[in-house]
Amino acid sequence: MNYLLISHGSYAKATLTSCEMITGTLRNVKAVEFKQTMNQQDLLHSIENTVSKFNNLDKLVLICDIKGGTPFNTALLFKKQHPDIKIISGLSLGLLLPIATGTSLDDSIKQVAQNISFFTEAKSIKKKVNDDPDWDIHQKLTPHTIKNVRIDERLIHGQVATMWTNKIGADRIMVVGDDIVKSSIQKTALKTAVPGGVHLSILTIDGAAKRINSGKYNGQNVFLIVRNPHILVELSKLNVKLPEINVGNMSSKSNSKQIAKSVAVTNDDIKEFNYLDQHGSHLYHQMVPADDPEDFMKLISNVSRGE
Repeated sequence: MNYLLISHGSYAKATLTSCEMITGTLRNVKAVEFKQTMNQQDLLHSIENTVSKFNNLDKLVLICDIKGGTPFNTALLFKKQHPDIKIISGLSLGLLLPIATGTSLDDSIKQVAQNISFFTEAKSIKKKVNDDPDWDIHQKLTPHTIKNVRIDERLIHGQVATMWTNKIGADRIMVVGDDIVKSSIQKTALKTAVPGGVHLSILTIDGAAKRINSGKYNGQNVFLIVRNPHILVELSKLNVKLPEINVGNMSSKSNSKQIAKSVAVTNDDIKEFNYLDQHGSHLYHQMVPADDPEDFMKLISNVSRGE
């Protein structure tokens, strides 16, 4: 399915740009803006020129900003020439994002309606939290493996909630960080951001290692997310096996080196990554599932050589 976004001003293009920050490049989505200097015929020509870049017009949906506005009315004119296309109004990032990640058009529209609500902290937390209160501290511990691991300073955000969780098929997100456990504000934000139907554990390093190695999560598809490599080094020292680590997002800091668009590392970070590499972890960089994974240690090596 192909999608053309149409709006007053630059809203359509800005919405597409915002969505691609989360999803990566969307080849089946384009945008057209209705400028103040344009008349309806100008806009129709712009729609026709942009649509001509799609290979298949039989599966085309025009998403306009508001019903009854010039972009919507011009879309109706275009539909007279191409009766098989669909037109909807209500363009928003909340609508485009599920469409871009594979949700059907009808279900995406339903999700928009479901997600428009006032935030109620108590209801949100009560619904989504699972901090393993029944875990047995005396349970025997043996080394266990966590297959899905991501370093991402933003923790649970658009890419994680809408793309990686679906790609992995995760039924539990585990966020590890001693500082996070102590922060009620950070915990509230995480509990609000976790996708529906996915359990959430917010744990200290020691607590996470003990629960993982006790077999607490056997049979579950756990997605482990941390802010920095140091946490993974500590988990590794506590016998948690981490065969694959995706270094997704680390922002620039004082004395850091930019090694990828979304990753900057300090010398201390490099030492931590070397430790993980030497202890059996394969490190790679992949911002979104649509990107090709890059060998992370090669990225570090290239920067060290000044390439």
